[in-house]
Amino acid sequence: MNIKRWLSAIFIVLVVIAGLGFIKFKQVQAAIAFGESFPEPSASVKSTYAEPAQHTNYVKVVGQLHARKTITVSNEYSGLVTFVGFNPGDIVQAEQVLLKLDTSIDEANLRAAKARVKLAKSTYARVVKLLAQKRISPDEVDKAEADVSVGEADVQNLEALIAKKTIRAPFAGQTGLDQYQTGQFIDVNTAITSLVGLDDAIWVDFQVPQTLTQPTIGSAVNVSFIEAEQSSTLTATVIAKNPSLDINSRQQSYRALLTNPNNKYSHNQMATVLVPTAHLQAVMVPTNAITRSHFGEFVYVLEKDEQQNWRAKPVKVTLGDKVQDRQIVLSGLNGGEFIASEGAFKLKENLLVYIEQSAASEDQNGAQ
Repeated sequence: MNIKRWLSAIFIVLVVIAGLGFIKFKQVQAAIAFGESFPEPSASVKSTYAEPAQHTNYVKVVGQLHARKTITVSNEYSGLVTFVGFNPGDIVQAEQVLLKLDTSIDEANLRAAKARVKLAKSTYARVVKLLAQKRISPDEVDKAEADVSVGEADVQNLEALIAKKTIRAPFAGQTGLDQYQTGQFIDVNTAITSLVGLDDAIWVDFQVPQTLTQPTIGSAVNVSFIEAEQSSTLTATVIAKNPSLDINSRQQSYRALLTNPNNKYSHNQMATVLVPTAHLQAVMVPTNAITRSHFGEFVYVLEKDEQQNWRAKPVKVTLGDKVQDRQIVLSGLNGGEFIASEGAFKLKENLLVYIEQSAASEDQNGAQ
């Protein structure tokens, strides 16, 4: 009797457990069916193709503009200013008079020297006639001839002195902000003004560390300026190289020639010089195709699964320079991959992706 009771109890327990298991099984199936009734998580993005591109690596260095003609105009003699021929910042022509110093004493001495020359020439003419008549010795003629030469030399010396007291512009250019007044006394070797030549080109001096690839004579460098919160980039040609390295900085100095229409850029102006160091085969993608995380930078490549649905696949990339709204990718992509662009930040690995109609049509055309 006891065995039958135990068997009955065990049977009842097993029936209850089986019933509960069946009920739970049905509940799980219902939950799965309920879950499957919801659509799979997805995201809608725009897409494009990664484009192969030639890329050049640059090193940025500081450059300084230098006018091809520049000089500090100084005076050789002291004196009072009798004439001022320029205003601060004036554009002057070659040989234009900038300053005249007082030459009244020198001009008086010049008139006296010319009178002495006239007398010496007259005396020389007489002694030549007397020598022909053998009334004087040849020594007297030689002395008279020497007096003429000495007098003429004195005249030339005074004329040169007067000319040096008239300070002229050696070439056409723009003066500095120096100002002088008539009657002002200036000492010897005073810096009258700086003069910067007006030219349609200007030099760009820059240095490249010796550890980097060096440019060659005739190669091109990019020169960048920041103007009114906007940047402009021009191309200059390397025309000269310093024969030795700077002993302190261990950098090699170069000079490039940059066109300067309407004298837009100024002497001693600073600029950024982009010197090419390497030419690489790279890939170009839109900047909005790049996503970032703690693990680095990624691009989502779009691939089709067995059901021909688009899936997102993250690919880690190494980035280069940014060119406007395009990003250079140095490694990770080979070019030609179908990638997500706008909206890529919403994606994650293996996520179902819906592509806008224009991009989808483009992909279909490409597949054909």
